[in-house]
Amino acid sequence: MILTIFLIGIFSTIIGALPPGASNLAVIKTTVQENIYQSLKISYGAGIGEVFLAFIAFSSGMVVQDFFAMHVWLQFIIAGILGIAGIYFIKTKQIEKRDKKKYSSKYLTGFALSVINPPVLIYWVLIFSVLRNSFEIGLESYSLGFILFFLGVFLGKVATLYGYVKLGTRIQKKKTNTNGTSLNRMIGVVLISLSLLQTAKLLLF
Repeated sequence: MILTIFLIGIFSTIIGALPPGASNLAVIKTTVQENIYQSLKISYGAGIGEVFLAFIAFSSGMVVQDFFAMHVWLQFIIAGILGIAGIYFIKTKQIEKRDKKKYSSKYLTGFALSVINPPVLIYWVLIFSVLRNSFEIGLESYSLGFILFFLGVFLGKVATLYGYVKLGTRIQKKKTNTNGTSLNRMIGVVLISLSLLQTAKLLLF
């Protein structure tokens, strides 16, 4: 049972983290423009952020889902922020070199990109709802299982982003002078797409 809970934590996170998102594309961009070491920092920060979201979903349960359902305006604001961020990235040109002393915290960047993602929070609410219905004893009844589950969440997020880091490495080997701009546009398109999908979901459902 304990091992099963650990594996569920890993694979649930991988399934949720596989689609291209802000943190996924951020590690690709960082790998191409800087180095793997910096992109791994983003991965670790995002892993902690994923655990944070999962823990909130576990602690609050349906309260989180009800909150977003009752405050639809907040979801529209989030969708708007994603769209604005997407436009910003599309219009931003590559910065060739940066002073290493001016680097912002990659851990904090990864954490922020992971946490500011309400759909992921809802995803974890649904995951815990399924877990509670699938196991006769709740996750909270296993102290070791509880720890291992969230360890699995962290490892699943980091492992998924590491796959994107490797993709960034491949891009780096073939990069041209326009790769940085192309990556910015890619991130921008993804963010705008997420914004449009979120808006469409709110209007249609």
